[in-house]
Amino acid sequence: MATISKMPGHMCRFYKKGKCLYDELLNPGYNAELRCKILVGLEDEYDKLLRQAEAFKLSAEVVSELWDLRIAEHRASTGGCHKNTMQGEDTYPLCSDGYEDICLLEFPRCEGICDKFMPTED
Repeated sequence: MATISKMPGHMCRFYKKGKCLYDELLNPGYNAELRCKILVGLEDEYDKLLRQAEAFKLSAEVVSELWDLRIAEHRASTGGCHKNTMQGEDTYPLCSDGYEDICLLEFPRCEGICDKFMPTED
């Protein structure tokens, strides 16, 4: 008797790097736990910097220099990604396991074509 196996989901619009993003794409941003922790921290730092720059009337050049310092400080203080996926100075804070601002490692594995399958629009 033949074994029936599921087809790969790579032709589904919800499929990204072996993960199923159905719930996220259905309701983007609903689950904050799926967001990349590194990017969330950097967004907070950037907002804080902009408030300080406005309060102290800093020039764009000074703000740019301060931002570079804050990125270095943020990287040192957070210890990097809790999933240990980011490697190398050049990629920070970008990650191969990220998609927009979410962490793909937080999503369920795609098991193949399912009842939510929707073909990609290529």
